[in-house]
Amino acid sequence: MSLPVISLVLAAVLCWPGRRVATGVPVGTTRPGPSWWRARASPLDDLEGLARVADLIAMTLRSGATPVTAVEVVAREAPQPWADVLAEVHEQLSSGGPAGQVWRAHAQQRPELGALAGAWALSEALGVALAPSMTTSAQVLRAQVQARRRLDASTSGARATMRMLTLLPLAGLLAGLTFGLAPWEVYGHSPVTMVSACVGLGLTAIGWIVCRWVLSRAVAAEVHR
Repeated sequence: MSLPVISLVLAAVLCWPGRRVATGVPVGTTRPGPSWWRARASPLDDLEGLARVADLIAMTLRSGATPVTAVEVVAREAPQPWADVLAEVHEQLSSGGPAGQVWRAHAQQRPELGALAGAWALSEALGVALAPSMTTSAQVLRAQVQARRRLDASTSGARATMRMLTLLPLAGLLAGLTFGLAPWEVYGHSPVTMVSACVGLGLTAIGWIVCRWVLSRAVAAEVHR
């Protein structure tokens, strides 16, 4: 491995962008790029899309539409996976059945639907206006999005530290190359150094797994149902 190659690898890892949250994407629009990339929607994208769905339902209801009409109209513009949920809700409403149970059934698989499921069930049980409940649900979802963004920002330093500590051994190899020591000359001349290198790689992998687990637990949202 030559000095330019190691330099390029080090620079690439240091400059590799983290996961970014895309904002300002209207409901029903498709992101540019290959289909396999578009399919990897982040949880924040789903939350934002669901908040827009709740807002659209509320606006349609305020314009005088019935719930079945409002759901039908919004389902045409809703992104996945919410379009399929709205299609089932519309089918249930068209048959005259309560839609709250459909929302609750999907909320078991997608907890972010809990706010909409609760609002719809409250409207069916007590007869309260559905439009204000949908607006409140949208506000709750957007508050969750903002909270997750703040958590991502607060943990960005920890993720950068993980990358930097992982790259320190590569920096040592670069320093060795400046003195004419190739990596295979440093680690490959005896079984002890080979074992040390393997142990170091294993500990690095374990450290990444543990750190990512700790970070995921730290930023995990608590869902109240």
